[in-house]
This record gives sequence, structure tokens and C-alpha cells, in this order.
Amino acid sequence: MVSAVNPNEPNVSESMARAHRWGSRSASGFFCEAQGRPSLSSEELHLASGMPESPETVGERMLVKAEQGQSVECLAQSFHVSRTAVHTALVQARARRVLAEVIEFIDNDQFRSPSAEAIICGKPPEVSEEERPARIPSGLPAYLGELYSVRLLTKAEEQHYFRKMNFRKFQYLQLRAGLDSSKPSARLISRLERLLGEISGIKNLLIKSNLRLVVSIAKRYLRANTGFFELVSDGNISLIRAVEKFDYSRGNKFSTYASWAILKNFTRSVPAEHQRLTRFQTGQEEVFTHSAEQRGAFFSDEHANRSQRAVILELLSELDGREQKVISCRFGLGESTEPETLEEVGTRLGVTKERVRQIEVRTLEKLRRIAERRSFEIPGF
Repeated sequence: MVSAVNPNEPNVSESMARAHRWGSRSASGFFCEAQGRPSLSSEELHLASGMPESPETVGERMLVKAEQGQSVECLAQSFHVSRTAVHTALVQARARRVLAEVIEFIDNDQFRSPSAEAIICGKPPEVSEEERPARIPSGLPAYLGELYSVRLLTKAEEQHYFRKMNFRKFQYLQLRAGLDSSKPSARLISRLERLLGEISGIKNLLIKSNLRLVVSIAKRYLRANTGFFELVSDGNISLIRAVEKFDYSRGNKFSTYASWAILKNFTRSVPAEHQRLTRFQTGQEEVFTHSAEQRGAFFSDEHANRSQRAVILELLSELDGREQKVISCRFGLGESTEPETLEEVGTRLGVTKERVRQIEVRTLEKLRRIAERRSFEIPGF
């Protein structure tokens, strides 16, 4: 946007003349530096070129390319500006990013202590052998199996990481208050970016170590008209919000607070069966609710089975003959056929039941990869 005319500033014709003498306009709206002369200011670029992009937009484009690995020299050639202009644009773009970052934290008087850094950011609590990552149960879907690669945190570790994350946020806001947006300091921006990276790393650790909690709660709320992975996705969002809002200073375990937040979200998004039956009070609510739970579980299983069959049938064409036979017999995918045991399939194919089990496991994993490649979802796997 062009500001009001100032008599002390160069007019449009002067800017156009300078642009004509010093360089030609590039596709990106910048001008080449020629014969060692200084480049045009951002205001003169707008006046001379009439380009639709603002300096902020161009600076952001430069920053994206720099993050992709392009050097300052390449950016200067690509945008037809001096290396100094590239450095200035990159620093200003980085400053806008850190200033736009929304940071909220749980305050604590300990953060203002002179020894806060040493106390809060020291080594995390030691972990005993029995608290090492759990063994991944066999037969789990790939997504669920990955959850076991991150161990559960102890209460002491939770306190350490939540305190450290909120302290880093406190430091970030204190430092950012001293950032001059008109003349940003590259050194200060680098410190802010390092703090953001550390905050993000701690937050991701806290989220990953509690994803199993989301799955366990989602399984209890599964209904015939809801998808399991939809519930997990909603639960993950609640978990992320819980990490941001958890007050570690109260001494509670995070899993307690997160469970409450996830359950509250599921209660709103997935109405329970008894909520739909409150209109029909019979005096036998306990029996009615028990029957509803059984009926809901039955329809949930039936829905999952039908969905599995439909998806697997569509993917069978990519399997070889033996794999198709094993999956068809084991899941009863043929017309008017029932699922067969490992021993029955082994007798049919002339192999041992252990060999049938191996083929089945390998084929199901192959189906998962095919489904991921084709953006399919196999419910229950």
C-alpha cells in the first residue's frame, strides 16, 4: 500500500528513472543490482513497478525458498536483488513469523527466580528399567503398533516437561517483547526460533506419550454409526488442547486431566445410547440400558465386518492366487461361505496351519500397504 505523499520523499517519476538506470524488472517484481549501485527501497519498488505483491509476501516467498535449501546468492539471482536486500527481507519475514506466533502458558512464580534456568531445565528424572518402552503386542494395526514405540511418562517426568515447556513459553514472550518490528535483530530472532523449536519438541513428546490413552477411550465410545479412526482423530485434538491447558502445579497426573477432556469431547460429539432413550422412561432403565449396550456392540461388529469385506474384495485383485485363496477362506468372502479355521485352510491348500497363519499375516500387511497407497481404509485393521 502506498502511503500519503511526502514532499521530502522521491516522486514517482524519479523512482521510475532510477529503476530504468539501475536494473530491469524481474518476474517477481524485484530489480537487478547493477554496477555495484545500491538497490531500490521497498517503497520505490512499489512505485516503479506497480507489482501486486507486497514486500511481506515476497519476503515470505524468499524465506520458504531459503528453508528449502537455497543459498542467499541463489535467492539474489532469482529475485534480482542484492545479497544485502535478501538478508534484510529474510530477517523481516522471520520477524513477522515469530511476532504472529500465538503463545499461551501456565504462569508460575518460579519462572522469575534467578536460578530458574538451572532448576527447571536440568536433566529429566531418571527412568528405571521397568519403565522402559512396552513390548508391542503382535497383530496390532501399524498405526496402533507405533504408539507403543513411545513409552508412558512417569508423574515426575510429566511435571518436569510441563514445567519446562511453560517456562520456555514464558521466556519466549519476555524476549519477543523486546523485538523491534521496524529494525528486527537477527540474533534475537534466532533465539526466539530456538525457543519455539524446543517448545514444539516438548509438546510433541507429551502428545506422543499419551496417544494410547486416546485409543483406549475411543474403543469404549465406538458405536454402529461412528468410525473408530474418526473418534481417535477427535480424541487427538482434545489431547493437544489438554497439553496446552494442563496446570502441572496442582500436582495431578496429566492422564487424569486428559481423560476428562477426551471424555467430555466424546460426550458432545458421540451421544451415548442412554441419552437417546431418556424420552422413554419405563422404570426398568438398567435393563433397557444393558440391552442397548448389547445391541450397540452387535451392530458395531456387523458394520465393521461389512466394511472390511467390501474393501478387501476390491483389493483382492492385487494379490496372487494363494494369497487370495487364504484371505477368501479365512474371512468367508465367497458366496454363501463361512470363515474357515487355520487347520481347514491348511488342509484345503495342503500346507500346515502355521504356514497358513504366516501367509495370512503377510497378506494382511500387504493389503494395508495397498490400501494406504490407494487411500482406502480397512476398518478394524
